[in-house]
Amino acid sequence: MKYFLLTTLFGLIAGCSTPSNTVEGFDLEIFHTNDTHSHFAGNRHSAACNEEKNCTGGMGIISSTVQEARKKNPNLLFLDAGDQFQGSLLYSANRSDMVAAIDRLMGYDASTIGNHEFDEGCKRLAQYISELNYPILAANLDPKPSCPLHGAKYVPYTIVEIKNQKIGIIGLANDEVVGGSNACSDTRFIDPIEATTKAIKELEQKGINKIIVITHLGLPFDQELVRKIDGIDIVVGGHTHNYIGPGSPIGPYPIVEKTPSGKDALVVTTPGLTTHLGHIKLTFNQEGDLIGWSGLPIKLGKASGDPKITHEIELGNHKIAKLSKRIIGKNTVQYNDGLEECRHGPCLSGAFITQCMLNWAKPKGAVAAIINSGTIRGALPYGEVTAGDLLALQPFKDIVVLRRYSGRQLWQAIEHGVDEPGGIGPRVLQTTGIRYEYDPTSPVGERLKSVWIQDQQGRFTPLSLDKKYIVAINSFLASGGDHNSALGEGEKVNDSEILSTELMAEWFKKNKVLKDVPEQRFIRIQN
Repeated sequence: MKYFLLTTLFGLIAGCSTPSNTVEGFDLEIFHTNDTHSHFAGNRHSAACNEEKNCTGGMGIISSTVQEARKKNPNLLFLDAGDQFQGSLLYSANRSDMVAAIDRLMGYDASTIGNHEFDEGCKRLAQYISELNYPILAANLDPKPSCPLHGAKYVPYTIVEIKNQKIGIIGLANDEVVGGSNACSDTRFIDPIEATTKAIKELEQKGINKIIVITHLGLPFDQELVRKIDGIDIVVGGHTHNYIGPGSPIGPYPIVEKTPSGKDALVVTTPGLTTHLGHIKLTFNQEGDLIGWSGLPIKLGKASGDPKITHEIELGNHKIAKLSKRIIGKNTVQYNDGLEECRHGPCLSGAFITQCMLNWAKPKGAVAAIINSGTIRGALPYGEVTAGDLLALQPFKDIVVLRRYSGRQLWQAIEHGVDEPGGIGPRVLQTTGIRYEYDPTSPVGERLKSVWIQDQQGRFTPLSLDKKYIVAINSFLASGGDHNSALGEGEKVNDSEILSTELMAEWFKKNKVLKDVPEQRFIRIQN
């Protein structure tokens, strides 16, 4: 009866509940987060809040929800699948010190390392790991001795004992960080399938037959992982920000896969940004086989709930008070925008940032401007825009540079931007002066269908593969970031010291109000 009431309670919070097929055995409840991206105070209008008032989600309500559940059920684990760094003005001002301070209050049992945990470099990541009160798991991380992470306090797996039942938890860190973040060049990884197989073998030799894997490698990988390896009961994933559950085109919550031996294995994840809290309850038989499960992601309501976390948010706000109060302009455009929205298609921030870049670069001969969607960490707010809003939108201190590319290089770069599953993600290029069409259902490498580029007079013509074009681009992409080698091969025209945030501020100083809906920059062909 206790199990039924608990499941019903959280089913009501989530809106509905999946049917339970549990029988007598060992019950284990799991709450999980991923890709919280420093949305400590929650969200409002697709942007991270600086304080909890009038916001939804956030670390406070997550903490209080899990604390209340622990009072009712001691058979509980709270896990995080990485990418807690980066994504809010609170983070930009307070960096990982604030992440660590809040993490120590959350009650996590384990976490793994996301790609953005490398944004402050390997030395700081090693220090951050040492400051936590729960284990960081990364079975696939194998840095060279010269890397600051060598000897850091991460471990491949941890073993948790609950009511005389031992559970193994393995972690897989994001392995795309060299060239895509500030990881040092001596950061190394081993194959995640190989790392997981080795860890499972070691756990089984210790007599452990209930195994969880926490990953920050994306939903497609998580599904592949359980199809390839026996011994996994559930994967708690992150990185791709997928919503699974009622109404999702991707699948139900959890996604059920079969291991090579034919046993059921589950995959769960959330959209991140503290909008949802993953919640699932598992039942194992005496042999450690998964025989039942129920649960749904909880859509989080009003921010707040944990006074200790509220206190940390208030402390963090001291550093951003002036930036948050300095109004620089106004936005009257309501259009698709936000961290996730910009990874799925044209967005207001992508159009505005690249337009400001091209305004600066056009007198220098540029005909287009390009940024990667992953550099956009929030939304341009509707109404008053402050200096803090611009920093939250573009926290990476992106320097704008000029490069000369052939049409062939630009085609390759745009094609690379849409090569992830579904043709969406942080690699998608936001543009001004370039229009393109792509079909996400086509094979990788063949998705791009047309590219048009403007001339100095603003006329659009089909991209000529052999012609050279001057383009304004952020320094991250110009260095080949996001593994976009075509953009890393451009001919240097100009290296400035100007930031994209400065160009946006100049635009508002001159124009005061943004009131025009941007043109469609690229089109995702729907078949």
